[in-house]
Amino acid sequence: MRRSPGFTILEIIVVLLLLSILAATLLGRSITTGTIDLNSATDKMRNHLRYAQTEAMKLAYTDYPVWGVNFISGGYWLFRGTNINTKVRLPGVNSDDVDLATSGISVSTTLPKVFFDSIGKPYSAYTDKTINTPLSDSIEMKITLTAGGQTREITVTPETGWIK
Repeated sequence: MRRSPGFTILEIIVVLLLLSILAATLLGRSITTGTIDLNSATDKMRNHLRYAQTEAMKLAYTDYPVWGVNFISGGYWLFRGTNINTKVRLPGVNSDDVDLATSGISVSTTLPKVFFDSIGKPYSAYTDKTINTPLSDSIEMKITLTAGGQTREITVTPETGWIK
């Protein structure tokens, strides 16, 4: 009896098993938890900025004409109104402050806080509708998150408030 050319099912299974072990080893060494933590914190901060902007647009005609986020070196918090100490608990956070320093992530910004008004427009300072400082090309908000030598950047676009 003559054997037909080709691979047996056993040979194919062995090759696939070896390839999967090799891929798992290489992937495990290339992605660290620090990278995952940094990406997660960046996405979370973007969503929290969008949340502040949405709340400002939703609730602008109540007692709080603006909502915003105040940044510190190791984290940030949401506030409503012109008093940045009027903290509001963010969704998915167990306290009023988001602490990134415990994860080894530092935060640096070009501005210490950002306010959003009833149309979602960002401001660097806000007292009332006539006394305020909107973001502009000369006053731009960039937020940089750093961990383990890697950085991620978030930008709040002047005029439109687009968060990228």
